[in-house]
Amino acid sequence: MSTVNVKDNSPIIVEEESKEEKLTGCDAVLHAIWPVRYRKRTTASNGELYIKTTIRNLLLYIIFLVILCIIVYGMVGLINFHFSNGMLSLFVDEELENGKTFRNGFVTYDDVWEYLTGPLLNGLHFETWYDLSNTTEENIGFIFYQNKILGRPRLLQIRVKDNSCPLSSRVKKMVESCVGEFNGKTENKEPFGKALKSIDQNDTTYKAWIYSKDPQGTGGYSGLVGSYPPNGFMTNLGQYKSESLEILQDLKKNDWLDKFTRAIIIDFTVYNGNVNLFNQLRLVIEFPPTGGMFNSWTVRTSKLLRYVSTFDYVVAACECLFVLFIIYYTIEELFDIKLNKLKYFKDVYNIMDIFILGLSYTTIGFSIYRTVQVNNLLDRLLTNSSEFQNFDTLTFCQELFNQASAVVIFFAWVKIFKYISLNKTLDQLNSTLRKSAKDIMYFCIIFFIIFFAYAALGYMLFSEFLADYQNFFKTLFTLFRIILGDFDFKTLRANSPILGPIYFISFVFLGFFILLNMFMAIINQSYTEVKEEMAQQQPEFMLSDYLKVNYSRVVEKLSLRRDRILDIQEVLKSEEVSSKDELDFNLWRKELKKKGYADMEIESLFSRYDKDSDRKLNEIEKIKMVKDIAKARNNIKEEYQNFKQNRDTTTKKDAFEVGDDCVEEVDESEPRLMTRDDFDYVVGRIDRMELSVASIISKIDRLFHHLESMEIEKMRKRQEIARLLKEQTNSPEMDQNINQMISN
Repeated sequence: MSTVNVKDNSPIIVEEESKEEKLTGCDAVLHAIWPVRYRKRTTASNGELYIKTTIRNLLLYIIFLVILCIIVYGMVGLINFHFSNGMLSLFVDEELENGKTFRNGFVTYDDVWEYLTGPLLNGLHFETWYDLSNTTEENIGFIFYQNKILGRPRLLQIRVKDNSCPLSSRVKKMVESCVGEFNGKTENKEPFGKALKSIDQNDTTYKAWIYSKDPQGTGGYSGLVGSYPPNGFMTNLGQYKSESLEILQDLKKNDWLDKFTRAIIIDFTVYNGNVNLFNQLRLVIEFPPTGGMFNSWTVRTSKLLRYVSTFDYVVAACECLFVLFIIYYTIEELFDIKLNKLKYFKDVYNIMDIFILGLSYTTIGFSIYRTVQVNNLLDRLLTNSSEFQNFDTLTFCQELFNQASAVVIFFAWVKIFKYISLNKTLDQLNSTLRKSAKDIMYFCIIFFIIFFAYAALGYMLFSEFLADYQNFFKTLFTLFRIILGDFDFKTLRANSPILGPIYFISFVFLGFFILLNMFMAIINQSYTEVKEEMAQQQPEFMLSDYLKVNYSRVVEKLSLRRDRILDIQEVLKSEEVSSKDELDFNLWRKELKKKGYADMEIESLFSRYDKDSDRKLNEIEKIKMVKDIAKARNNIKEEYQNFKQNRDTTTKKDAFEVGDDCVEEVDESEPRLMTRDDFDYVVGRIDRMELSVASIISKIDRLFHHLESMEIEKMRKRQEIARLLKEQTNSPEMDQNINQMISN
């Protein structure tokens, strides 16, 4: 390879093409589709081929990324937020008569019954208009007059057994019974209340007093205090408000809620056909053993019916393309593993590729599962609309699908860092992270030791009276917030006037002023070392070099075409040619030979206009040639101008672009500075001239060597003839020998 130094002291490396094994047949086709060996500099034959392959892969990956964005963002939107927010404002933020809301929490059982018979029923049953007139039968079962309730809303109660926790013998006289926390052993499945009396099975609240299993078999529920099974004491509300109110009043009258109740779960699903969205809302009221209540809720807005509108079918087409891309990338990774063996797994980006492919196949499988299950569930809903229809599994899986898609698109965007190595400046980021990885790992060990120590200390000191320190994980998040500047120092000092400030100040000093600045110092030091190393080493063939080389090639090609046209125009404008009405081929050949054209080029151009093949161009044929040459020149000028403007609008115009004389006026008083592009262009021309001159010199050397050999042979023959003449002066066979040697 050869290097050329310029003003900025950055050598340009021109790599010689290395010979590589030529592929044929199926191997050549597969290599053209999946050029795995050119994905890295170490396996590519030269830098230019590596850059070209990387640009191809980058453009292909951008198409894949656009398709992925259309699929992922086609599932969510601002309308999802409005839908969820509207449901929460109706069932979570609606106030009771005493001003309490579900969001702020309840205190007594009366608050719970007031909520069930008030905001809950009013939100589920929109049976009157704003003028207090009754709605039509068709509008029954719609929330906000727009959202159809699928099936019936359901209430589920979770209970525990009596004496479900141990009591100390010293307090048994004061406490007669103990009702502990809920778990699998303390769950109460025995009938209670009205079920212990004579009750008709056709009673609307019969199932509320009998333990039942969820016929649709969901995975259970989670709250703030604990997790609960899908089975328990459940009842469905009615289609009309009066029916639901009657059910709730009966439950309240017969003490459906008591001290053995640990949780009430209200669950229902609605569908809005206007926007083709399902919304599942779950309200959980927990009754811990300590007394009081904890309210929580879960709202999931999902697009379970994917293909309805025109845009949905566009997304479906993108999903098909996505599957094809995943198959393509899977085959590419398999070829890469076959080529690099275990070295493949040493690259972080390769591990990222495997992770993306794995999650992609998971999302594809779920998409098929969701389509089948939604159709089955809707068919069952149409046949039995008076029962509760549990969409929990589907909406939960859809939520997992959205989360998996979010992770996929996150890593898909991060993977773009793989291609920034084409640029020297952007590659410094990757090099800095690689160089500082070891130091950052050791720093993280020290950081997390101190971090977990402060988390344990804060949990033990403040968990009793501060919500931010209720458990160990909340304490960890609180410490992260302190590092980022989000903290509540007043509350901490108010609850612990001495230990609170000491804890806060010491952590800020260690975590922020020392550790965080140590981290910044590690990154800064690594970045400085990377810059020094990259300045000392010979630069590799980068994207900018590739663009410059191709730019020089295009400019040279346009310049050569323009020079040829100028030569032809000069010949046609010469006095010897322009003075004659007809153009003879011999004169044409003579003039172009002076310009260095080959006989084949001369013959080809002349015969193109010599229609009658008389080896002469008449006046009409000559005029047609002149017009075609002028048109070709204008086309090349326009093409050259467009190319220059598209590449850099600030580049000066070439001297051949303006005027018939192809000369641009230049101010000779100001020195003309050569740009890097001009220098590269001149260097390229000089290199090609050197190759041409070297070839000519080589031929001349071979010619002189041949002439010298011939001269030596002639001298040898003369000496031999002289010797024979001297030895055989009187020999009768002399004439015969001389004639024989001359003939040889």
